[in-house]
Amino acid sequence: MILGIDMGASSSKWALFSGDETTASGVYSPLSGHLYTPEARERMAGGLADIRAAVPALPSAVVAGITGLQSDYAPLIVELLARTFELPQTALHVTDDLHLAYAAHFPAGGGTLVYAGTGSMAYHRTAAGEVIRAGGHGFLIDDAGGAFWQGRQGLKAALREADEGQGESLLASRLFGAIGSRLWPDIRAYVYGEGRAALARLAPVVYTAAVEGDAHAQAIQRRAGEELARLGAAVLERSRGRELALCGGSFNPLVAAAFHAQFAGRGVTFVPTAAPLRGALALAPSG
Repeated sequence: MILGIDMGASSSKWALFSGDETTASGVYSPLSGHLYTPEARERMAGGLADIRAAVPALPSAVVAGITGLQSDYAPLIVELLARTFELPQTALHVTDDLHLAYAAHFPAGGGTLVYAGTGSMAYHRTAAGEVIRAGGHGFLIDDAGGAFWQGRQGLKAALREADEGQGESLLASRLFGAIGSRLWPDIRAYVYGEGRAALARLAPVVYTAAVEGDAHAQAIQRRAGEELARLGAAVLERSRGRELALCGGSFNPLVAAAFHAQFAGRGVTFVPTAAPLRGALALAPSG
């Protein structure tokens, strides 16, 4: 039995596979490879222990894809996994979350994966293991098209309307309703108290407003698709590929449609989306 763990900025997910079938799965709080402090390392150890307690059977191998993985801390994570799941290190594989998602869609040397979760990135892995990527620079720099970006664009538009004394748009009404207040001190506490995850949670609200006909929300969805397509096109060009796969919760139907429109008539083949955790089946150590 193979256990896959996908540690992300918004949540951590796990699935236990028997052969090709998922026998159990679960969701845990966010975990990352940013283990710079003793507190962060304790949080990682505690998180793995909680996941172990939730997994109904001891796996024979564990594959962990970790957002923000730093190579300096990979040995520590391997050690924690070995201790937690009572496995030899030869039964463990630690990699970054994009490699896990890529392996769910392509073999090394395959196509290009465009991932849009809290952030955004396009990713290709050559047969020799070289990574060709675009984006993934973090929310302070870019991450255009991802959930944080969508939520931020929506809230920025709503607050500008309020600053200018305009009537409250449908988008603003939906966002303020999700936050629970129209008052700036409350909005400030929501955003700056919880960080990027708080804004990422607003992305589905922007999508709902777009479906309900708000023009500004629709424009945000279109631009998100265009920004993600730009990443995909950049990596396709550099890898000389023709296959694309889309993955991540920020690819709602409107964003995906805008993304596909950018590749119309360009001879690109789209590979069906797969759950990133299925990459564990391809990456699990054999024997």
